[in-house]
Amino acid sequence: MYVNAALHKFEIVVKALAVIMLCALLLLFSESCSGGAQNGIKFCLTVLIPSLFPFMAASSFLIKSGLSEQIGKPFAKITKAVFGLNGNFAPIIILSMIGGYPVGARGISALKKYGAASESEVKKAAMFAVCAGPGFIVNFVGVSLYHNETIGMIILISQIISVIILGILINLFDRKNSNNNFFIAKKNTLPFSTALVEAAADSSKGMLGICSFVIIFSAYTAIFGEIINDNLTQNLIFCLLEVCSAVNNISQNSPVELVAFAIGFGGLCVHFQIFSALGDIKINKLIFFIIRIIQGAITALLTHIGLMLFIGETAVFSTSSVENADVFNGSIISGAVLICVAICFLFTLKSYRTN
Repeated sequence: MYVNAALHKFEIVVKALAVIMLCALLLLFSESCSGGAQNGIKFCLTVLIPSLFPFMAASSFLIKSGLSEQIGKPFAKITKAVFGLNGNFAPIIILSMIGGYPVGARGISALKKYGAASESEVKKAAMFAVCAGPGFIVNFVGVSLYHNETIGMIILISQIISVIILGILINLFDRKNSNNNFFIAKKNTLPFSTALVEAAADSSKGMLGICSFVIIFSAYTAIFGEIINDNLTQNLIFCLLEVCSAVNNISQNSPVELVAFAIGFGGLCVHFQIFSALGDIKINKLIFFIIRIIQGAITALLTHIGLMLFIGETAVFSTSSVENADVFNGSIISGAVLICVAICFLFTLKSYRTN
């Protein structure tokens, strides 16, 4: 009892000190903070909103109007066999792959809210339906950063494949729930016009929250970039915190594969966006974090293979040319072994426990 009370007090002190430290950083590096926030706003207006909002609205509309059930019927057997999910998830999974990070989470939350999926199904889908959209990967990373659309397409396809692989693996690890009959509560769908209006309104609110996260994290990554001069440390911190700043920084001094890893991992900013979009769906955040690391590793490995197959010797740095064979100072086999070790770790997790 006394130990728990002491730990609780210690936790409060640590949180208070962390908040004080962050506030102090805002005051000491106000110019860097302002510049980072401006970059975050610019990214939201030029990349995030145009590429993400239409897919979020489409995802919400499909569910509210009942179209997801009609579209999903032909795919019911496939989604059940491959992912252990009912047919309603088919359009949501597809949209998550081409829409952007939080699109899948918002669609999954809507399925749960409208009684189109069971608790175990939405928790399972939330673990793997996480993918950056073509607008970010192809246009921003490929065209803007590397001036090569092919590189963007390779990373995009690699990440989509990694999502499918993770979905299959998670279903294999969760066979008990997959074999159970799905209980789906029937609810009345909305008229098309009402569904469209509500989808647009809900997506607007969701975009506001997403952009808020991006602006906050962009501000603090700019501060950390001002404090830390070592490129490796900067890359690790940016990769952990915010994916946009990460790929922008990493592309200047590191291989394409590391950029692919950062995109597959997503960063805490994206993770918080997904947790917020899931609403009352509680998932194990530690397992979610580990799966994102595995997704990043698979995306990086597949990107490495794609670069060798379709580009070969190319500019994998934005400022210099090197050979892809030397990436990570290792081989494809070593990368595959690393991923296998990470996947084996998942076998030790018997079930998903909510926090």
